[in-house]
Amino acid sequence: MKAINITVLPEYTLRVTFDDGISGTIDLKQFIENGIFSVLKDQHLFNKVYTTGYSIAWDEDLEIDALTIYAEITNKKPEDILSDNLNYASN
Repeated sequence: MKAINITVLPEYTLRVTFDDGISGTIDLKQFIENGIFSVLKDQHLFNKVYTTGYSIAWDEDLEIDALTIYAEITNKKPEDILSDNLNYASN
């Protein structure tokens, strides 16, 4: 699955749409509190988010895997999503 569209919402939240039609929001406030992603507290930089298809990114050093976002939005474990996709591909 690929992330095909990202919309920036207030308070460090993103709406992400995937190529299978799944769409949802993810709140990144806690994610950017510490560590390498803390630079995204700069709202101007946060607003520059884009999709590479298989990730959402802000530059070549800051990206989150699309599977991680998909799992968060759908409340599934990444391994379950991968298993679902493999089962679909084998049919």
